[in-house]
Amino acid sequence: MASDLIHDRGRGPEISGTRITVYNLLQSLLDPKVTEEEICRIYDLTAEQVAAARAHVLNNPDTILAEHLQIEARMAVGNPPQVREQAERAKATFKSFREWQAERDAQNHEEDKDKERPHRFPTFREWLSASRKSESRG
Repeated sequence: MASDLIHDRGRGPEISGTRITVYNLLQSLLDPKVTEEEICRIYDLTAEQVAAARAHVLNNPDTILAEHLQIEARMAVGNPPQVREQAERAKATFKSFREWQAERDAQNHEEDKDKERPHRFPTFREWLSASRKSESRG
């Protein structure tokens, strides 16, 4: 019955009906101070699901611990340079959007003092259009 609660869809053994892997729970399962009740509450799982994950770890310790060590090794290496560069570009784009939004809000606030118009959140598409217009002028 417990094996019905654990399946592998390519990300490692997961609790059926969730995206929670046994690796997500491993630290808590190995900590003697953490109770099953706490794990249930933190991950929004049933006691049966946590017991199935614990049983899977206990029935496959070599496989689970070896894979967990590989996961930790990949995490220690960090993201490759191209991923870090892409994240920095996304961060710069978002910062530019927030600056544009603040300028637009300040301008609209001045224009709308006499009008009773509800404040509307600008879309990313509006910002992109405004950015392209300013680039073509500059």
